[in-house]
Amino acid sequence: MATWHKYTISIPEHIKKKIDVLGKSCIWSIIAHLNYVDNKTINITSLVNKLNSNYNYIMKCVELMKSLNMVQEIRMGRVRLIKLNTDNEYVKAIINILNL
Repeated sequence: MATWHKYTISIPEHIKKKIDVLGKSCIWSIIAHLNYVDNKTINITSLVNKLNSNYNYIMKCVELMKSLNMVQEIRMGRVRLIKLNTDNEYVKAIINILNL
């Protein structure tokens, strides 16, 4: 039996959540792209194309970001726009790191 288990540290849930969010490369890519777009807003289809990814993967990340108030979804008929929430603590931290 492995003895390394006795050395593991119990990480609080709020820290685990931050690690999970900050560890997703799609979130970093979305924020990096939205940060340089006018009005910090982009159409979902354009975002998928710019990131050279697939729709389902990007939407999964966008849904997580919406749940954490990192982005807002704006619907205009059939068009779905994503707007970066630059007041969010996660977004501020990622932008600060990207600007280093």
